[in-house]
Amino acid sequence: MTTPPSPRTDPAKSLSKPLERPGRSPSARHAARTLDAADTSSKDALEAALTDSRDAARALEAMVEPVMTRDGAGRIQLVNRAFLKAFGGCREDWHGVWFAAAPNNAEAAGSEPSAARRYDVHMATRDGPAWIEWTESPAPGGGSVAVGRDVTAARKASEAISEAARGKSAFFAAVTHELRTPLSGALGLAGLLEETTLAPDQRAYLTGLKASAGHALALIDDILDLSRLEAGKLTLRTEAVDPVALMEEACELLAPKAHEKGLELAHAADAHTPQRIHADPARLKQILFNLIGNAVKFTEAGGVLVTLEAEAGRLRFTVRDTGPGIPREHQACVFEQFERGEADQTTIAGAGLGLAMVRRLAEAMDGAVGVQSEPGAGAAFWVALAADVAEPAGGQRPLNGLALVIASPDAIRREALRRQGEALGARVMEIARIGSDGPPAGGLEGACVLLDERWTVHAAAFRPARVLIVARAGTKDRYNPACAPDGVDGWLVAPVRARTMTQYCRAGAHAPGQDGGAPGHTERTAPAQTRPLAGRRILVAEDDPVNALIARRILERLGAEVRAAQSGRQAVDAVKTTTLDAALLDLRMPELDGRAAARAIRALPSPSAGLPLIALTANATEADREACLAAGMDAFLTKP
Repeated sequence: MTTPPSPRTDPAKSLSKPLERPGRSPSARHAARTLDAADTSSKDALEAALTDSRDAARALEAMVEPVMTRDGAGRIQLVNRAFLKAFGGCREDWHGVWFAAAPNNAEAAGSEPSAARRYDVHMATRDGPAWIEWTESPAPGGGSVAVGRDVTAARKASEAISEAARGKSAFFAAVTHELRTPLSGALGLAGLLEETTLAPDQRAYLTGLKASAGHALALIDDILDLSRLEAGKLTLRTEAVDPVALMEEACELLAPKAHEKGLELAHAADAHTPQRIHADPARLKQILFNLIGNAVKFTEAGGVLVTLEAEAGRLRFTVRDTGPGIPREHQACVFEQFERGEADQTTIAGAGLGLAMVRRLAEAMDGAVGVQSEPGAGAAFWVALAADVAEPAGGQRPLNGLALVIASPDAIRREALRRQGEALGARVMEIARIGSDGPPAGGLEGACVLLDERWTVHAAAFRPARVLIVARAGTKDRYNPACAPDGVDGWLVAPVRARTMTQYCRAGAHAPGQDGGAPGHTERTAPAQTRPLAGRRILVAEDDPVNALIARRILERLGAEVRAAQSGRQAVDAVKTTTLDAALLDLRMPELDGRAAARAIRALPSPSAGLPLIALTANATEADREACLAAGMDAFLTKP
């Protein structure tokens, strides 16, 4: 804390003797009128007045804030009455004193200050300790002039706000963890129950239970993410990611929900989309999930089309629906927290956090969001992100020259398949209607027809073209070779991946249903192994009995032999005394938490030191993941 020098005279006497003020010059009168606040204009006027030594004292006295002038070496030359009132002493006490609390503004001793600056100093004043903010500028004649302002109250208020924010963050973290744990247990038990024999009404009740618990869990995660974003604590984990595959996966996961409502959900990416970009895949998928899920929720007829376009160094995802639309006066606030369209207030459940989350995540990724809509004409929500390209578009056109016929009564399905076909190089023709005389004849030699399953009866009429039925996951088995209608060569599952279209639309390629290959997103799934963990001995360290039961049952169904521990200390002892193939460690356990247990296990002699350790937690943050890896764990699993 900076303190003034010991005064050589009585401060009270010096303060009681006002400076004689003879007739002012015009410049001094102007300085006195303008120097009533420590803003930029007053400092400029003060500096101008200081060029005339006769006006310097009068200009200083006109200030209501403490003012001091210093030479190039940082030693005080002049102070005003407000300065003496705040810090005591008389002018002679301060003359020549080096103001040590101010940071050195000169690059070398004796050099002149070159730029304005602002700094806070904790000082002893006559009214007690205080924080003084000094605004300092170079003086025209050399040295500097500084104006002080008491900011103690502002700093205390800021510290109180920061303390409250820290308390709120800690509260959210604790409460959300305590809520996520039982909800994860409910979802896990529901999953186990789903694999048992149930009556139809019991299965319906179970579906409702899972939906309710899942909705509550998603709401908790949204609230926690928003609190982290507001506190600036949401960490992005950037890696190389395929944006097209990420969009396709998001659509495939939400397609069953759309199909339950009788909606079409389709996607398409343009030919210029980079193969890989640097981004946080989890957060990018969260943005798409919220946008697509919102579109499906508020659309009752028609469908949803998701497109990905590369433009001017940016990627633009657009989610277009055929829903009721949004009035112009409501569009400005739909991205705010707890805001929802007027038409949805009583008909659709939800807290209105989804779009707020989209906006905040996009801003965290240096992106932007927006909406275009008219009442009765649907809505198009978009998010544009900087394309930090890891691998540019390949430029391959694998269907170059292929005649591709898209036959479907659904406009969204036709548009999505047309966009995909054109991006892959195909010559695309659309058929939106088939009359009583069947589809157009001729020109089908060497073509491939993607035929909507609603028009399967017309398949034979498209000969000699190859005909692939575009089906949904629940109906695809109707088109296997043993029972396929006449003229059907195979099937694809909607929404159709670009890679699937490439693989099966070329003449001579085996379509799914002919060679047993799987269509759409299921083509990537390897044959299921009934007991892939047979012979493995795995430790489950979990103090919550419900979550411990879920982990045990899942692992046992996969063939593993499970050993249990209820605390971190028991987990370390089990590793010491038992030959194990892996250990799952809950992060919050008595005696030793998961990270402490991991560090203790890693400190054990070989071979235990190399045991695969997997974090098991209800906390789903990037900070938690990094902390677990830093403690020596190999992987991170989020409950449920």
